[in-house]
Amino acid sequence: MLELLAKNHDLWLRMVLSFGCPSDVAEDLVHEMYLKLHRLIEDEQKIMYDDEDVNKFYIYITLKNLYLDYAKAKSKYRFVDIDEYLERNDIEDEVFDDKDNEMDYALGSLVESITSEINSWNVYHAKLCNTYFKGDMSLRDISSISKISLTSIFNSVKNYRKILKDKFMEDVEDFYNKDFHLINKPKKNNGNV
Repeated sequence: MLELLAKNHDLWLRMVLSFGCPSDVAEDLVHEMYLKLHRLIEDEQKIMYDDEDVNKFYIYITLKNLYLDYAKAKSKYRFVDIDEYLERNDIEDEVFDDKDNEMDYALGSLVESITSEINSWNVYHAKLCNTYFKGDMSLRDISSISKISLTSIFNSVKNYRKILKDKFMEDVEDFYNKDFHLINKPKKNNGNV
């Protein structure tokens, strides 16, 4: 089975690259797909149409899910350019740029505002929102552990996204546009979802 999959290696790479995946990660995701299919597929008929033809749609979905898992994990961390960090630390008695301090303060204000908003919701909604957005669990995982229907959890998460987008999208855009002075300061909120 793996030999037949490997014959289309270039196609799998093009698929992953079409998702917007960086080229240095694409190769890793394709190899991860090989390992996953080898480990999980006992019946080769699930991924083969016949003895020679691979179910390309099944492979596409597998690669897409692997890429989404990668993108979700990557979005949870703020990356720092190590070269820039080392250059800064080589300068003795460095005075940080006011723009950097302003950016850090603006980011802190934005995170504090969003956290304050979520914490003002009732316990169920606050915990579900934090579990999904700050954890690494999928909606299905949360549903199976909590015994709450997948549809209910999906609708709640959709509602959280809308609320947070409506309240904070302008501040997020100001942050990305480096208009830090326009970002609203955190305030106490007593609203409920």
